[in-house]
Amino acid sequence: MKKTLVSALTTALVVGAASTTFAAANPFADVPADHWAYDAVSELQAKGVVNGYAVDNTFRGNQNMTRYEMAQIVAKAMAKVETGDAATKAMVDKLAAEFRDELANLGVRMDDLEARMDNVKHSGFIRYRYVKKGGDRPFGEGDQFVRFRLNSAVKINEKVDGFARVEWNHDINNDTDTARGAAIQQLWVHSKVGTTDIYAGLENPNDHGSFVHGLSFDTEIEGAQVNFNKALGNGNLRWTIDAGKSSTNEIKGSEDLNIDKGLKAAQTRIIGTNLNYEVGNFDANLGFYNFSNGINDWAGDTSNNVWGLGLGYKAGDFYITGDYARANHEIGDAGKDSYNIQVNYKGAKASEAKSWGAYIGYMKLNPMSAPKFTYDVGRENTKGWKIGVDYAFMKNIVGSVQYYDSKIMGAGDRDKFKMFFGQVTFSF
Repeated sequence: MKKTLVSALTTALVVGAASTTFAAANPFADVPADHWAYDAVSELQAKGVVNGYAVDNTFRGNQNMTRYEMAQIVAKAMAKVETGDAATKAMVDKLAAEFRDELANLGVRMDDLEARMDNVKHSGFIRYRYVKKGGDRPFGEGDQFVRFRLNSAVKINEKVDGFARVEWNHDINNDTDTARGAAIQQLWVHSKVGTTDIYAGLENPNDHGSFVHGLSFDTEIEGAQVNFNKALGNGNLRWTIDAGKSSTNEIKGSEDLNIDKGLKAAQTRIIGTNLNYEVGNFDANLGFYNFSNGINDWAGDTSNNVWGLGLGYKAGDFYITGDYARANHEIGDAGKDSYNIQVNYKGAKASEAKSWGAYIGYMKLNPMSAPKFTYDVGRENTKGWKIGVDYAFMKNIVGSVQYYDSKIMGAGDRDKFKMFFGQVTFSF
């Protein structure tokens, strides 16, 4: 079937007997303005009935077309003629009858494609980050990093879903990929059995059942997490159990103290549990975790135990948190405990242009009780003040500025440590 015939026929069906000349930019390279079918083809393209070939911007009107291609045009014409006159609708109905098998098959294929596309949701961001550190030691050149993250949430069936995260991290100063490089950072499946959530794979326990608001650790593990959820009084109780291992969960001493003890980067085992209760504007968390890889020695002990308690309260636009964690071992003069007290005001939302937020807090970061803390500003073996501001310049573009003024524990006279942190995140 020739496209010239189809175009003229479909134009008659869609625009009826109207003789108005369609004056628009030439949509196809092979249909000049003086061509007899120019007006018809141009209006068909403008109305979305035909698309042409994007590879070379041509219509190819003398090329034979398949019945499936014709069925696609008829389907689009059917959608456009809903408000047309009775005669035009009758002509479209005749075409629909002629191509009913192809239209039915096309509909099935499109419905199946749309259903499959609905099963996968993508999101992510591109981020530029600048970090500068100093104090008693002179401020050096600022470190610059770029991160690309792609998240894919997948619906497998009515009871099981999955998640994948791919990241690329690049050190601009050295023009090299960072230790995390380009790799799959998360890959897990999730199932809900009654009120119980089960996660298994390469996942971050802090994402599903946060322990002391991320004070102790916020990192991926290869393992599983089980969340038992139950309504209790006017609130909700969640009991979380975590078990797995991580090659990135390095617990070490401060370089300033020249300490060589700690849980090294080799396959650290993590196992623990915590209880979280939320009621109204209040939340509380209590838990215990064990970190070990069998190569450390603290007076004959090859593992490190951490207890933690976290409290949070929301008052209007303010959210106040207080978190405390204590280990059963210590390094140097840092002691055994870590804590963070923080006041948050509002918060920048990527979906809302000109939204903003700020925070101020005081924290102590012990390498034993806070081996992988969640905060952007900070340094192991330090304690001090931090302040930060976030602002959404426009939708999906958020800037952050943070500052940390602290002291290194056990570093003698040269104990001051300062850190400036800034980033811009482009979300999608």
